[in-house]
Parts: sequence; structure tokens; C-alpha cells
Amino acid sequence: MVFRISWLAALVAIGIAPDPCFAQVPASDRDALVRVAHELSATGVPLAPLVSKVDEGLAKGAAPQRIETVIRQMATHLETADRLLRETHPPAPRPEADVTLLAEALGGGVTLDEARELNRQTQASGKPPVSTGLLASAAKGLTFIKEARLPATDGIAVMAEGVRQGFRPLQLLDLGREVKRREADFRAGRATLRAVRDAIARGERLEQLFRDARTEAVERPAATRPGAATERPQRPEAPQRPEPPPQRPDVQRPERPGGARPQ
Repeated sequence: MVFRISWLAALVAIGIAPDPCFAQVPASDRDALVRVAHELSATGVPLAPLVSKVDEGLAKGAAPQRIETVIRQMATHLETADRLLRETHPPAPRPEADVTLLAEALGGGVTLDEARELNRQTQASGKPPVSTGLLASAAKGLTFIKEARLPATDGIAVMAEGVRQGFRPLQLLDLGREVKRREADFRAGRATLRAVRDAIARGERLEQLFRDARTEAVERPAATRPGAATERPQRPEAPQRPEPPPQRPDVQRPERPGGARPQ
């Protein structure tokens, strides 16, 4: 006899406490949304990210109608991302993680033309195309730059230079995040994307690019630093007792009082 365990019971069985809002969602709502995800995946898009988005929406307490709209939009982006990777990397496999990340970039505001231009600029003359993972990561990094309301053209140049200089996928994502974190500096003109691109072209790594914006501690003399150990004055040496004068053999010591009486 086969027993079917509900998704909520399965979470409890493995020791994961579901979110209170998530626990209140009727199982029928999730089942209906998962059926929609399966229908959408029948067109060839990955199923796992759609189901994950369903569970994420339910955990946040979103209405089922809103979740369905979101996963349909996501399926469209997944299909577009897969088509783009088939276009840019015809003979290469398209890992689900790379398709999903590129779809997130498209959903985050990167246009199809911008993704194509990014791919074009990453290509080095006479070398094979970069991996699908690098292209997807660069596109996702570009979304952070666009969120900072900086020019997409300059952002593409920065991310493409990072790819050409050997940045790894996670470094490309962090590069975009660092630009977004310093949005105020870039928008005020204290930093420029062109300067960042030139620094990358000179071979500077991610940890070197934004060091000027970090607050550096001022080195103070040791005596003025709070809690610093101060040099103690040396303790004077204990005075040495003088040596007794040597006893001359021809000089006899006087007898002490109370000694032996004369006969």
C-alpha cells in the first residue's frame, strides 16, 4: 500500500518548521499552482525554478492569482533565456542553473539586445565563446548596475571587461553589487564606471577596485592608542653589599665581652 504524504507533512517530517503564513495555505492552492508550473514546463523550460517561485510566493503570503501571474512571466523569461543561449552557444549544453540566472537578469530589467551586446563584447578574437555561466552571471551583474540607474552601455563595458580579465561567475555578481552599493558615489560623480572598467583592464582584481572608498584606519603612535601598552621604566638595580675587608693574619680580633676569664 502506497501512502502519499502532503508537502506540509513532509516539511515537518524532516524537521523544517514552515513559515506561519505558509502553513495556512490550503494544499489545494499549492497543488493548483504546481499543475500550472508543470504545464508551463511542457514547453521546454525548467520546472524547478517555477516550483521554487510558487513556494516562495506562498511563504510570503501572496495571493494565488498573483503567484500564477509571476510564474507565467518567469516561464516567458526562461524561454527567452534558453533561446538566447541556443543563439549564442549553439553547440554547448545549457545548464538549468545558467538558464535560470539569465532569466532572472531578463526579469530584472536587462533587455534582450543588452544581453546580446554583452555577449558580443565578451568574445575575444580567435577564442571560443565564454561559458553560458559567465554570460548569465555578467547579465545578472548588469541588473544591479541598472538598478543604480547608471548607463547600461557603461555597465555592459564594465561587466564585459571583467569577463575578459578572468573574473569568475561569483566575482561578476559581486562586481555588480559593489557598484549598486556605491550608487551615491557614482551618481554624484565621485566614481565612474569608465574608471572601474579601466582599472579592471589594468589587471586590478575585485578586492582592489573599490579600496579608495573604504575608510582606512589612521595609524597612531603606540603611546597614544587607547589600551596600548606603555613602556615601563626599568627598575633600578638593588645596591650590592660591600665586601668585608680581608682578615690579616697578624691581627687578632679582640675577644668579645663575656668570653673566657683569665686564670
